[in-house]
Amino acid sequence: MIKQLKRLVWRALPGAAHAVSVRLPTVRAWLDYGWNRRRPASAPADAPVIVAGFHGAVLGLGEAARGLAKALRAQGRQVVDWDVSERLGHARRLPDGDPAEPTAGPAVLIAHMNPTELIHLVAQTRGAPFRGRRTIGYWAWELPRIPRAWRAAFRYVDEVWTPSRFTADAVRAAAPRGLVVRVMPHPVPLSDARADRTLFDLPQDAVIVLCAFDFRSSIARKNPLGALEAYRGAAARCDVRTLLVLKTVGADDAPEAAATVRAAIGAADDVRLLTASMSAQDRDALLASCDILLSLHRAEGFGLLPAEAMAAGKPVVATGWSGNLDFMGDGAAALAPARLVPVDDAQGMYADDVWAEPDLDVAAQLLADLIGDPAARAALGARGRAAVAGLLSQSTVGESAVAALSGHVQ
Repeated sequence: MIKQLKRLVWRALPGAAHAVSVRLPTVRAWLDYGWNRRRPASAPADAPVIVAGFHGAVLGLGEAARGLAKALRAQGRQVVDWDVSERLGHARRLPDGDPAEPTAGPAVLIAHMNPTELIHLVAQTRGAPFRGRRTIGYWAWELPRIPRAWRAAFRYVDEVWTPSRFTADAVRAAAPRGLVVRVMPHPVPLSDARADRTLFDLPQDAVIVLCAFDFRSSIARKNPLGALEAYRGAAARCDVRTLLVLKTVGADDAPEAAATVRAAIGAADDVRLLTASMSAQDRDALLASCDILLSLHRAEGFGLLPAEAMAAGKPVVATGWSGNLDFMGDGAAALAPARLVPVDDAQGMYADDVWAEPDLDVAAQLLADLIGDPAARAALGARGRAAVAGLLSQSTVGESAVAALSGHVQ
């Protein structure tokens, strides 16, 4: 009997790493909360919304949590920004959010983090901030199937929001019967940031292509090496000066991946690697200073940076697969065709599924066409900006979120 119980507990945990990362009393509290949880009553219509997320961290997930909180506030909802960055191993570099646990009282809690982090947060807090509150998990995933370890988190949420139909399909395929899964895209405000190439020591006379990625998100998934190959193919077809800017974060946390990218760049004088941290204002200025955004990802749960580029009126060349298709239809971006291949990720973040292998020759031609035609760049940028304004504006997403909180939509 004891052995059977131990086996059940082990299977309930999201993996051995989690089992050894929390102390036994915390695990017991987590198990008690998860197994004896009762569905809370609906929160009052005017109850505050607690957005738990990485508000103070320089992460895409942090930016998304901050964006959702702003969208809800713009609709008149009272919002508490609970910053869990340091609790879950991320440096708190921004003043946003409050790391203190929210006080007791009626509220809706949106856990703007993926299931593994949610399970850790429940363990660390012993479930106190979640008890008696309607809890919504906001999850993003980049492959057609969610990790098996995520399934343990379904017991903690009353519904799940995802940023794209692609991720929603992956979650629904594994969700318990009757659990509501909604598509709630990230709000992406239009940007009118001014270009400032001098700030980044960028040439004034070049057509600048930007590819930005986080080493911690797997370079196999973000595929900067594919972007570099496509850029070189495009530059060889053009008779104007070009420059590829690779803006990265997280290089110190993934030294082998960073070394791989640096080796691929070699001594090229038309490729610039930027690794320094930037403020939000400088990041927007960098985006405004470039002419084209290149994202030959193998998979995206949403594609926040391409959406931000479109919001800035920049033409985007991207892989025609996964979450970015929600806002890149009807000619809003130049899409490279792709075939599905088994996942191969040397960093070990993704496995046992399929993702896209973009056609780099077609991508190079799409990029070359834009490099050589300023009018085509302007037209595609305008279509992309209009698509974001219609689908991803703060007001559009905020209204959808408030309606979902009120139970008016499915």
